[in-house]
Amino acid sequence: MDIYSVIMAGGSGTRFWPASRANRPKQFLKVIGSKTLIEQTLERVKPICKEKNIIIVGNQEHHDILDNLLGERQFVILEEPRGCNTAPCIGLAAIYLRKNGITDSPMVILPADHFIANEAKFREIILLGCRLAQKGHIITIGIIPTRPETGYGYLHKGAVKIEIEGVKVYDIRRFVEKPNQEDAQRYLRSGEYFWNGGIFIFTPEIILTEIEIHLPEVYKGLLEIEKSISESNYADVLHSVYQRFPSISIDYGVMEKTTHSILSIPGDFGWSDVGSWESLYALREKETDSNRNLIQGEKVFLFNTASTFIFNQSNQVVVSLGLKDIVIVNTDDALFVAPLKKSQEIKEVIEALRVKGLNFIL
Repeated sequence: MDIYSVIMAGGSGTRFWPASRANRPKQFLKVIGSKTLIEQTLERVKPICKEKNIIIVGNQEHHDILDNLLGERQFVILEEPRGCNTAPCIGLAAIYLRKNGITDSPMVILPADHFIANEAKFREIILLGCRLAQKGHIITIGIIPTRPETGYGYLHKGAVKIEIEGVKVYDIRRFVEKPNQEDAQRYLRSGEYFWNGGIFIFTPEIILTEIEIHLPEVYKGLLEIEKSISESNYADVLHSVYQRFPSISIDYGVMEKTTHSILSIPGDFGWSDVGSWESLYALREKETDSNRNLIQGEKVFLFNTASTFIFNQSNQVVVSLGLKDIVIVNTDDALFVAPLKKSQEIKEVIEALRVKGLNFIL
């Protein structure tokens, strides 16, 4: 079975500002280990997917980063003129495959900036999903929730549809938007919900049919792009069509509306979307010192400091005295200091800085 992996790498990654910027978002940072998140994602799928079958959908703005990072490899790189969320991104990969005669092989959709602790278990689940996708199902990996998280969408699972190799596969009743705290607690208590980790498996033919039904204007644009692939006017057509595309997710545009069979395989493999400085600190808790401090970078000195995360990308000395539960991110041109539990509010800060005309540090 030939498997095609689509790595969605076009995000802007503002949640890790100031370490991440528009021109170098989270997926290109080394925040866990010695490799960037996108490199870790690629290494994760290579045991089950030929290198030439890996499609990276990135942003034209990051062309040089991708080129330098990936080097002389066989990956296919598709560049979007602008980010339009996941539906156009996935559609672009699907028409590329269809143009190359690939319609019935499973394509695995993966964000480029997530972390997986148990990669062997992850690959087992993906392979099961590919087998079901070949039979015509749309597969989503349901992440087993560990806390009442309000920052994720949820999947409301139904009855067990299939059991394959001892793994129960569930019908999905509905996709649920990010809940408030009360609803998130209720979802966790009920045991009827998964986190939606944004991992999907389907064939190009099926997802393009679904886009044609539920996002006809997007499909019309994809057809224009498909006709121009390998033609001299491809870049012009791509740019023109992307200016017309709405910014819409595959979840909202297709998955919440389709009547097609959607099945969910539970994914208990240590998943994190590494979505904030706080979540990164929690993920790397085993690396903390005796006072539960986590340091990345050099020239950092702590005095009477506890449960604090310091990320120093500069050559400056960083000194912490009497702090607790704080994140400090220091770069050559910006310094961010906040309570760890408030670090998810960075998006509001970014918008405020943009209003003040400080785009040059974003």
